Amino acid sequence: MHTEHISNLHPGWVVGGWLVAVAVASAVFLVLVGAGLLPTGAGEMIGSGAALAVCLFAGGLFVGMSWSDAPVLHGVAITLLSVLVWFASALLVPGALAGSLREEDAAFVLGAILLQLVATVAGGLAGRALVLRGQTPDPVAMLPEA
Repeated sequence: MHTEHISNLHPGWVVGGWLVAVAVASAVFLVLVGAGLLPTGAGEMIGSGAALAVCLFAGGLFVGMSWSDAPVLHGVAITLLSVLVWFASALLVPGALAGSLREEDAAFVLGAILLQLVATVAGGLAGRALVLRGQTPDPVAMLPEA
């Protein structure tokens, strides 16, 4: 892509996409727990992974539709921001996050990071594709609220 330049990467859109992903994750987890669809054990890991993929796809889609330049770089930056927030929170509150991780969980953490990367980049590319095809809603064409 010719738009994948570091100059097209905007930190505001990265933070905005990450915040959208966090908001969607909160809603998805609330619905899953409220409906009783998030059982403990292996089902919890699968449900958490699915919710993580959906929320980060939504964050990438938001950025891809809002700022369609450099969707891959924005997806990578959103994933990097997630890792940095997790790392900072593990340093600030080590017992709550880092204390429960074991050495065997390294594959799970790396898989979650890879899932985040794939979901945000796919969302960004999907948002860019929608913008380029002109299939985004036109605010002018929408009817005003009555």
